[in-house]
Amino acid sequence: MEKFPDWRLTRRELLGAAGAAAVAAGAPVVAQVPPAGAVSLPADWSPKPHPKAGRFFVIDGVAHAYNHAGYNLRRSRAARVTLDTTSKWHLACTPKRYQLTTAQYNRDWQAEELVDLVFLESTTDMMIMHSVPMYDTHWDGLVSNEKGAYLKHHYPDRVLWYGALDVFRPLEQVRAQADQLVAQGADGIKLYPTRINPETDAAEGWLMDDEKRAFPVFEHLRGRGVRHVAIHKLVGYTGPSTAALGIDDMYRAAAAFPELTFHLVHAGWQNFEETVQLMRARRNVTAVMEGPFLFPLYDMALFHRMMAAFMKNVDVDRIIYASTAANQHPYWMLNAFYDYVPPQGADFTVDDDAKARILGGNLARYHGIDVAAQRRKLAGDRFSSWKSANGLREPYVMQRQG
Repeated sequence: MEKFPDWRLTRRELLGAAGAAAVAAGAPVVAQVPPAGAVSLPADWSPKPHPKAGRFFVIDGVAHAYNHAGYNLRRSRAARVTLDTTSKWHLACTPKRYQLTTAQYNRDWQAEELVDLVFLESTTDMMIMHSVPMYDTHWDGLVSNEKGAYLKHHYPDRVLWYGALDVFRPLEQVRAQADQLVAQGADGIKLYPTRINPETDAAEGWLMDDEKRAFPVFEHLRGRGVRHVAIHKLVGYTGPSTAALGIDDMYRAAAAFPELTFHLVHAGWQNFEETVQLMRARRNVTAVMEGPFLFPLYDMALFHRMMAAFMKNVDVDRIIYASTAANQHPYWMLNAFYDYVPPQGADFTVDDDAKARILGGNLARYHGIDVAAQRRKLAGDRFSSWKSANGLREPYVMQRQG
C-alpha cells in the first residue's frame, strides 16, 4: 500500500484550509480532527428506533455521495489531504465496531447506497443531497451533479437536491450550467468560494459581495426561479488571508438579494458570535450545522456553548441539522440530539418544539413541504416498509460486508 507523509501541522495551519482541500503556498492544510481518545461513543446499537424518534420529521440538511476513488483525483496531493481528513473524522466519530477500512471508505460511493444508508439505517425521513464543485481537486467535483440528479429523479419524495455550480468559470458558462441544473430539477444551488488555480497552483477565492463576479450569478439564479443558495464557509477561516471562507461578504449579498435564502454551510463550526450577528442582521441567512452536530460525540461542552450562542440570539426557525453522511453516520448524531438537554443552570432551552424545527421543520417550511402529508406519502415506500418489518439496518453493514 502506498504510504503518504505524516504531515504535522499546527492548529492554525489545520484551520487554514481553503475549502475542504485548499492549499496555501502549495502546502496542504486541513480542518482539525478530534485528538485521539477524545471521542467516547457507546458501541451498542439497536434495530429499534430511539424512543423519541417518532416525535420528529427529520430532513438531513447535507448528505454526500463522495467519489474518493483514485481515478477521480485531479490534484492527487490536495485531494488526498481531503480524503485523509474526512476519513479521520469518520474514524474519530464512529464506534470501532462500525468503522470502515481504508478500502471500504476510499472509493466511489454510489447514489443508491447513500439513500439506503440514510433511510434504512437511521430515523431520517428526507435529505438534501449536496453536489460539490471541487473541480480543482476532483474530476467530478467530489460529489457529482449526476448523482444528485439521479437521486432527485428516482426518489423525489425523499430527496431534495442542491446542484453544484462552479462560479470560477466564465459567466456565460456559469449561466449555462445553472440553466442545466434548474432543468434537471435542482431545488437549490451549492457554491464553493475557493479553489486551487489550475494554471498557477495558488489558492484563490471569490467573495459573495463581488458585484462583477457574484452578483450577476445571483441575478441569473433569481431570474430562473432559484430560491436556495448554499455556500461553503467557515471551515478553514483564519482571517484576511482566507477572506472567501469568512462571512463578512454575506451582508451585502443577502441585502441585495432578499428573495434568495443563503444557507451558511458549516455554521457553528467557529466564530459563533460573528455568525449570530450576521443572522440577526440578515433574516435570509440560515445556519446549516454540517460538522457541529458531531460536537456532542466528542465535546459536549463545545456543543453547549454553540447552542447557547444560537438559541439565545437567533430565531430557531433558521437553524438546520445536517449529518454529512455518508462520511459520518446519522444514527449516533440523531440519537445524541434526541437526548440533548442544556446543562443545569443554562439560560437557554432546547425543547421538543425547537428540536422538531431544527431537525426538519425548518427545511420543510423553506421547501413548501407539508410534514403530515409527507409522512403519509412516505409510509408505504420501500424504506418505511423495510424498517417496519426489520427495524433499522445495522450502520454501514453493506459497506463493511462488501
